[in-house]
Amino acid sequence: MNIITLSKVLPLFVYPLNVAIGLSLVALILLLLRKTVIAGLMLVMVVSILCVAGNPQIAGTLVANIERTYTPLSPENTSSADAIVMLAGALGLPTTPRVSADLQSGADRVLHTARLYRSAKAPLVIVSGGNIFPQPDTKPESFYISQLLQEWGVPKQAIITEGHSRNTYQNAVETKQIIDKLKIKRILLVTSALHMPRALAVFRSLGIDATPAVTDILVTYPAQRDTHPPALDWLPNVDALSMTTVAIREYLGMWAYRWLGWINDRADKSSRHNH
Repeated sequence: MNIITLSKVLPLFVYPLNVAIGLSLVALILLLLRKTVIAGLMLVMVVSILCVAGNPQIAGTLVANIERTYTPLSPENTSSADAIVMLAGALGLPTTPRVSADLQSGADRVLHTARLYRSAKAPLVIVSGGNIFPQPDTKPESFYISQLLQEWGVPKQAIITEGHSRNTYQNAVETKQIIDKLKIKRILLVTSALHMPRALAVFRSLGIDATPAVTDILVTYPAQRDTHPPALDWLPNVDALSMTTVAIREYLGMWAYRWLGWINDRADKSSRHNH
């Protein structure tokens, strides 16, 4: 089993829903064995995990702690660079029954990239990202992102696609080969706010002079706190459970990338100070 598959399989054992399912199965076995007290405790744990992980306040805090590492800026207020590098993870592939690539939650990355280009922040766009797992008769995601960028006003000759990478580390490695060949000195890195700290740390650890251009922000400050019943901020729901899960994925990703040596904290902190 390769590292890509492991990176998708191992986190499943710590995601709240999967932990709750596992404990429920254990509780069921214990009930069959007439271990009712221990089974009851297991079920209490299941309910507690789902209530905590599905709490909108807790989920929002976990996500916001990562998202607010870097301040979002409008294209007009973003500094210029030699190239814009956009990381894939924005589109659903055009597999049956889709007739074209499908916009997903990360599609803000594509729109923000197009806006940065149209604001003349860089003369070149590099789209980095292949398919995590092989898809027969389907091109890399970067190809479909390139098509969408062209629809949104970025000329084809201004786009370079990289379709071999399958994770964030490979995004950085493959992009570095391109920018070194083209003698590009400085890039704007476009990805989701939740993904940016890990992505930027990897790029900077490889010696790439990257400036964050965050987008796709999940947690916002409501303009008026009384726009909905306050109880809704505390009642567990599926959306909050999903947010907690993606936050856990990022925390695990940062830990794993440090453990694998893909993030050099000294290089990342030095680059943050310089910017």
